[in-house]
Formats: sequence, C-alpha cells, structure tokens
Amino acid sequence: MAEIIGRKIALIGAMGSGKSTLARAYAARFGGTVCDTDELFSRRYGEINAYFEAHGERAFRIAEDELLAEAAQSEATVIACGGGAVLNKRGMNALRAHCDIVYLTAPENILLERIAPSARPLKDGAQRLIVERAPLYKRYADYTVYADNSVDGAVEALAATLRSPRPNRYDVVLCDADDTVLDYQAAMTHSLTVAARAAGIKSSDDVLFAKYKIVSDEIWGRLEKGEITHAQLNDLRFKLLSDLLHEKIDAPKMNDIYFAEMKKTRYTVDGAKEFLAELRNRGVKTYIATNAFESIARERLKAVGGLTDGAFISETVGFDKPNPKYFEHIHAAIGEPNKDRILMFGDGVTSDIAGGKAFGIDTCLFDRRGNKTSDADFTVRSFAELLDIL
Repeated sequence: MAEIIGRKIALIGAMGSGKSTLARAYAARFGGTVCDTDELFSRRYGEINAYFEAHGERAFRIAEDELLAEAAQSEATVIACGGGAVLNKRGMNALRAHCDIVYLTAPENILLERIAPSARPLKDGAQRLIVERAPLYKRYADYTVYADNSVDGAVEALAATLRSPRPNRYDVVLCDADDTVLDYQAAMTHSLTVAARAAGIKSSDDVLFAKYKIVSDEIWGRLEKGEITHAQLNDLRFKLLSDLLHEKIDAPKMNDIYFAEMKKTRYTVDGAKEFLAELRNRGVKTYIATNAFESIARERLKAVGGLTDGAFISETVGFDKPNPKYFEHIHAAIGEPNKDRILMFGDGVTSDIAGGKAFGIDTCLFDRRGNKTSDADFTVRSFAELLDIL
C-alpha cells in the first residue's frame, strides 16, 4: 500500500491501453478510490456514442475538459482518463497540478486487437489516433508503463515505476522579479518615502502611495503595450504624480533620489531564496525575466545572487514583456530549449502570463492573495504549490 499513499495518479493513453482496468486493479491491490472520466461522463450526460452523434466531438471535448478538472480536484486517488483527454490542455494541466501522470501504452497491434470488439465512437480511426496522439501522451507523462501482458503484470509494473521520484516537468523556469522573488512593495515604499520627503511633498503617506500606484499602473501598462519607452516612463513618472497630488515637484530630482534609493534595496519575498535554491537543487535552469531599468535591477537582484542562472532585463533586451520578441531573445540566448519544457512564472497577468502564452510556453500565475483572473496554465498562491507542479 505504500506506493499509493500520498500519490494521486492519473492514467492516460490510447484506447485499448487498459486504463480503466488497471485503475480498478491497482486501487484494489493498494487501496484508494477510482474515478473513470468516461464513466463519469456517461453518468452525467448519457452514453458517449449517442452524445457524439447528437452533439459532435467538439462539444464532447468541452464537457470532458470540465470533468478532467473536476476529477483532478476530487478525492479519487486513481483517475482513468479517456483516450482523447490529452487534447484538453486545461484539463490536463489541472491533472498536472494534483496528480502524477502515467502514460499507459502497449504495441499498436495489441491496442488494435483490444479495440476491435468495442463500440467506441472513434474506433474506426484508432490506428491514426494512436500515432497522432502519441506525442501528447509523451509530453504529459511523468512515467510510462507498458501494459502489454496481464493485468497483474501491469499492476506490478505501475507500482515499481511509482517507487521512483517524479522527474522534472520543466527544464527551464523564467521567473519574474518584482512581486515574485523581489519584494517590490517594500522597496517602493522605502524609496518613494525618502524621495517624497526630500522633494518636500506634504501629502500623507496613504495619499502618496495611493496616487503613486495609479501612476505606476498607468506608465508600466503603457510600457508593456509599447506606447512609451523606458526614458519616457522616467520623464512621466513624477510629473504625473505632481498632477495627481496637486503639488509642485522637481520631477527630475525626485526621480534621481528614487533611483538611488531603489538601488540600495535588497528586499525579497518570503521563501523566495529557498524556492530558487530548491530549483537549483533539482537541476532546473532558472532565469530572471523582468521589465525593469538595467541599473536598478542589477543592484536589486544581488539579493538573490548565486541562486539563478542569469537575468534578462527589458531595458537591455530592447523589448518588454509581453512582446514575443522579448521571449525570442531569451530563447535564443539560452540555447533554444524545447518550448514544452519552459515555464514562465510571475505575478503579472498582462506581462508574464500574456507574454508567455503569446510565445507559446506554459505559464504560472503567482497570485498570493487569490484575487486575480487569468488564462494561465497554472495558478499558485505559494512557492510550495509551484514546486509540486514542477
């Protein structure tokens, strides 16, 4: 029973690979409960063949996607997925967030022999589907088990496989800096307070911070859209703040003081250093990918010095997230690894997540307060949650 305790697994593979049979046999042998997503579909929507005929495959996949996410979050310890489950990226990522994924396979002739007597809706194209879907099965698989003999043999093979630690799912993590590993709020609060008092601003701290947030959100948003440059952002920052506060400010002087103070800051998000150290321990290449000014970022990143494999700062790259050219530059610089093995991790919906998705890599939103909405592949509230996915 030791193999299954604490291990929630999902079985994927072609029609005829024996996922449902193995799921029940494995749970019977080692304990746990089974969720068969095809059976779940039939209970909820009726017989699958009839549903295909009435609504078509697209409608089936939409419903299946929801069921995969539901199964991932259920109490079931063994999930048997339909042969086409890997066509549903959202559902598969939900499984990845909660399960170890096992690709159950067998030689093509054996799979076709098993399928022949069945009444599966896509049976006639089984040989083509086996070939077409094989890359997806391999992409999502944490483990591969060959089930070409008896059920008992497959159970033993699965148990033996699961005794091994799960391999890394990603070889490279592109990690945002501010509000991901560096504590921007602490750095900004310190630097803005010093700069504001030096500039003679009379507004209270609460008003100052509230107005500056409005300015910061606007100018960095415009930078992301390519509407302004870094130099223009610098010029605008405290001019706009002056207008909002209705106070006269020597904007260039305040900007210089703000820059000087930001360079001194070494604040990190709680747990960030341990997180980066664990990535290094696992052999995952980690690069900082940040929209920032070069002179400030290089100094502040000394807070995590020695814990990453490099940093790509937008001012130096020449493009800002979410511009795909920013990611193209990084991809080329790090040796063009397989995009399926790269993850963009950050707190910015419009920069980190939008940019990563536009470039065609997986994304993970760092939403510590749980109040953001995005189409990221994963959303986590802690570094521990991300380490479970990686």
